[in-house]
Amino acid sequence: MKLKRLSAVLLAVLLLCSFVGCGKNKKNSDTVQKADTLSLPFSSDDATNPYAVKGNCNRYLCPLIYESLYTIDEKHTVQKQLALNEIIENKMITVTLGDTVFSDGSALTSDDVVYSFNRAKQSEAYQNDLKNILSAERKGSGVVRFMLKNNDIFALNLLTFPIINQKDNRIGSGKYVLEENAGTYTLEYNKNHTGEKPEITRIALCECADYSIAPKLFADEKIDYLFEDLADGNSRTSAVNTQKGKLGNLLFIGVNSKKGVLKNKHFRYALSLAINQSELCEQALEGFAAPTATPFESEWEEIGSIVATAPISNSAEAKKAFKKAGCAYDKMGVTLTYEEAPVALEILVNSANNMKIALAEQIKTQLVNFGINAEVKPTPLDEYNIAVENGNFDLYIGEVKIANDFNFDCFFSAAGGADFGIGKSDLQSIYRRYREGSVSLQDFISVFCEENPFIPIGYKYANVCLEQGLQTAGTITENNLYPQIEEWKQ
Repeated sequence: MKLKRLSAVLLAVLLLCSFVGCGKNKKNSDTVQKADTLSLPFSSDDATNPYAVKGNCNRYLCPLIYESLYTIDEKHTVQKQLALNEIIENKMITVTLGDTVFSDGSALTSDDVVYSFNRAKQSEAYQNDLKNILSAERKGSGVVRFMLKNNDIFALNLLTFPIINQKDNRIGSGKYVLEENAGTYTLEYNKNHTGEKPEITRIALCECADYSIAPKLFADEKIDYLFEDLADGNSRTSAVNTQKGKLGNLLFIGVNSKKGVLKNKHFRYALSLAINQSELCEQALEGFAAPTATPFESEWEEIGSIVATAPISNSAEAKKAFKKAGCAYDKMGVTLTYEEAPVALEILVNSANNMKIALAEQIKTQLVNFGINAEVKPTPLDEYNIAVENGNFDLYIGEVKIANDFNFDCFFSAAGGADFGIGKSDLQSIYRRYREGSVSLQDFISVFCEENPFIPIGYKYANVCLEQGLQTAGTITENNLYPQIEEWKQ
């Protein structure tokens, strides 16, 4: 009888142990519930140092381990994090640090900031964004001076690179610290972190060799949080508890203003009025983009008063604008003509991206409604890139990542990467003067709307899947994957 009882106890212990792991086994025991309150993907083969990390598994963990001088909130407004205050004078930004310590208790100093800046300048992830910041110099144990190449009214928005400990790059000042015990990795609450202690003090890390398999881990209930940027435009994970995360990716219609009727700026303006961005974002993009009539995010506070002057989709005004551009309808009143020839436009799109193909098809429908003979041309990516670079297009569906400082050099500088089909005009000069602060945002938008070098569609959203019981706070963005995590509950 005693042997049977002993066997039963051993079996119960073995069954309990079999449930302990990286998955959602939170209700099996009090110990497991505390250890696995939140589970995230992690690769033990990759670095956690933000300047050495290669994959998204660990890259998405970096904001929990490291902090920055400043952060960007959901309204694209810069907020202080490690910085106490700043002085901006022409091409110089002097930042004073607050009293902060790393997770090991050592002081975070200006030397660490300078070291981190130099690492960021050399890293693939940050070097392009930081190209206008020439150097960082220590001006005291708690003061750093940044020198700019050109004046930039949004330069502060770029001081969002992670600050790492120069002696041990694995150490940051974030809310959590990476711990390893017999091959098991967790993120533990950083007891040296100032501010409110999070509800979730321990995060389990589930081994994930590559983020491409994270959706399966989520489906198998092994991780609780999945951030999908929908880069391929073909599929997304379904979940009961989902949110949309804001991305800095601008979707736009590239316009070849060096070709045919598109040379006519009045026609380009009419075209911008004929495009209904809200409809495109809601229907073709299935709600995974926020419509904008300007190159800026529509939720950015400073653009609010400007939007009213930007070209908003308007059928009646579009027809008036087409007439002003010299267009007319044929005798049947159906086909739009220019110089007595039917207006025909081809829309080039990457054939491997279903979301963008749907977008092109709906744009075609909108243009056909105005009597334009529009056709969609799905093209393999290599051929698509060649055609765009050589100017062999009328319109194309484009997407670019816009830096936190709203840098549109990709459109308005030579070999910018998205300047294809954009002709020379006063816009390039106005844009440069705007960034330097010598003309207003209204001035730049007014000229942009006159020229319409491209037609903005919207800023993309990510698909964020959450375990059903996970309660988050704040707005999730690519700049802040875990907003107000101290209030998250499971």
